[in-house]
Amino acid sequence: MRHFPLNSITSKKRPLYLFNLKIRNSTNNGDFADTLKIYSSMLRDTHVHGNSFTFPLLFKACASLNSLHDGTKLHAHVLQLGFQQDIFVQTSLLDMYSKCSDLASARNVFDEMVMRNVVCWNTMISAYCRCFRVMEAMNLLKEMWVIGFELNASTFVSVIAACTNLRLGLSMHCCVFKLGLLHCEIPLANSVVNMYVKFGLIDDARSIFDTVDERSILLWTTIIGGYVSVGNVGEAFNLFNRMRQMGCVSQDMVLFVKIISGCVKSGNLLLASSVHSLVLKSGFHGEASIDNSVLNMYSKCGDIVSARRVFEMVDEKCIFLWTSMIAANTQHGYPAEALDLFKSLLRTDLKPNEATIASILSACADLGSLSIGNEIEHYVKLNGLASNQQVQTSLIHMYCKCGRIDKAEEVFAGVLHKDLAVWSSMINGYAIHGMGNEALKLFHRMQITKPCSLDHVVFTSILLACSHSGLVEDGLKYYKSMKDDYGIEPGIEHYTCLVDLLGRAGHFDLALKTIQEMPLQVQAQVWAPLLSSCRKHCKIELGEYVAKKLLDLNPGNTSSYVLMANIYTSAGKWKEAAKTRSMMRNKGLVKEPGWSQIEINGSVHVFMAGDRSHHRSAGIYEKLNELNTKLKEAGYVAETDMVVHDLENEEKEESMKVHSERLAVAWGLIGTEPGTTLTIIKNLQTCGDCHSFLKFTSKVTGRHLIVRDGQRFHHFQLGSCSCKDFW
Repeated sequence: MRHFPLNSITSKKRPLYLFNLKIRNSTNNGDFADTLKIYSSMLRDTHVHGNSFTFPLLFKACASLNSLHDGTKLHAHVLQLGFQQDIFVQTSLLDMYSKCSDLASARNVFDEMVMRNVVCWNTMISAYCRCFRVMEAMNLLKEMWVIGFELNASTFVSVIAACTNLRLGLSMHCCVFKLGLLHCEIPLANSVVNMYVKFGLIDDARSIFDTVDERSILLWTTIIGGYVSVGNVGEAFNLFNRMRQMGCVSQDMVLFVKIISGCVKSGNLLLASSVHSLVLKSGFHGEASIDNSVLNMYSKCGDIVSARRVFEMVDEKCIFLWTSMIAANTQHGYPAEALDLFKSLLRTDLKPNEATIASILSACADLGSLSIGNEIEHYVKLNGLASNQQVQTSLIHMYCKCGRIDKAEEVFAGVLHKDLAVWSSMINGYAIHGMGNEALKLFHRMQITKPCSLDHVVFTSILLACSHSGLVEDGLKYYKSMKDDYGIEPGIEHYTCLVDLLGRAGHFDLALKTIQEMPLQVQAQVWAPLLSSCRKHCKIELGEYVAKKLLDLNPGNTSSYVLMANIYTSAGKWKEAAKTRSMMRNKGLVKEPGWSQIEINGSVHVFMAGDRSHHRSAGIYEKLNELNTKLKEAGYVAETDMVVHDLENEEKEESMKVHSERLAVAWGLIGTEPGTTLTIIKNLQTCGDCHSFLKFTSKVTGRHLIVRDGQRFHHFQLGSCSCKDFW
């Protein structure tokens, strides 16, 4: 707390003008705390008080420091020293109160001023605008006009910037046009252009921009950013190139951030590389905001290698850059690399923030690594982040994706003030675990407990829950409600869920009718779930029709060939199946190899079908043979109809015995204590025979088996699956 003693005795030790010079220099250099210290020492040591030159500088320092306490004490000095009549001191006092958010005191100063000039009026109008009290600002502006003050550009700049509706903005534009202020005042022109950009009227903004003769970098940045915001990236770059060719305006960081965001929207990697080259030439490399933007630009354009190169080039990395790199790896399907980066971050002096934790928890979710997820939750609790909603939402998502729906429920229950993201995350968790009724109950509870504006994300989760649980009527009801009651237009994710819902339940006529009523640009992406349903229900003719649609639209899609071949195989049409696979090979397409992983004591083990690369391979196959014998005794019979080759039944059965999830289960039985829950992560949808195998294994071993395949979660317990064989 600073102490400003008042004493009117003038000292002969040091003239006031020397102190004023020191105060001016410290204020101009931005050393505002020093400004107040100089004044305090001046009063204490020399008993000299300030004058009309001193106080405006002191009030400016208080405003910059947002120190209302010091400003109020200085106000007392001003009153006791008799500066009430000094218009410059009073205006700076008014400005200080407004910038310290004490609007009532600012208005009191304004009302008590004996004399007012245009600057006083503009300062008070600006104060109202800064506090979003636009109508009070407008009333003052009208009063100022009626009294006879000449309105200038500064009067309108803050008002136009604060306009909350287009009608008021148009009215202000009309005023400045009539007064002839627009084309001679660059800040005002920028304010009007920015107003039109804010309301999405880029053509109106451009018409004003084109009439301005002398354009500042701020004006160029505003119009270029406007084109980026409306999605016209091409015109944004045309203007950027035109500005560079003129060479009369130097580029700044804000402009580059706008241009980089344009690259992100266009997804044009060549353009991104060109902009990065220009950033380097312009000397902005090393600026934290620019480096972070360039890294994100490459990530959004799909070039994770260049993003990593940018990251490595920065010597002093801030936490935002680390977070962006971790998030980029997670989003591009490199969760292991994201975890390595996180471990490297922990070895620095920097501390992860909420966004960093959210990104790394997402990586854990993708990996299905429960042990690392638990460690991160422990870190979160130790570092005081456990109450952050972004972190809590990410924890719910991570536990759901790692198979621990019970742990997700614990975190969810501990969130005191749940927002829509928290509710959506838990609803989605129930959906992917096939717990449709639980998802719908939670959705109803959310609507009662916290009525809020629903979004497309929560409806995607609801439709997914209905699809995985066969709740056709509920799914159709919520799809209709989304459009009619909440005004949410369906996106590709909603259409896909709807077709999947109808196809899984065997409502093919309705599914086809629904697809035909969809926008043409969407239809290309919703045939795939219908083809998958054709396989499930052995609809060969319809499957052929759907496959043809898919292959016409996307001939490079491997999954369409694989699904059609499987449909033929299940019907015993070996020649057709072989022909389909031959077509796939002739196009150079390769089926994604299936793999399964299991985590034991923090170590992840990955298996392929027939894999013998594991160091305990002999023991794994011995355990598998032992398990197969017990399963047969318990009544297990192999389902051989989906084996892709025309083999004898015995040969088919042998080929299925070495599927990747079976090897993972065998290793889990060897490597864990009896009764331990085993969690298997599989990249592809598990086949019908393996599903049967897992049910019998849970019965014979008494284990709880959790399997996350390419579609959903299955919980196998005591010979039953949570999906109720609807998958």
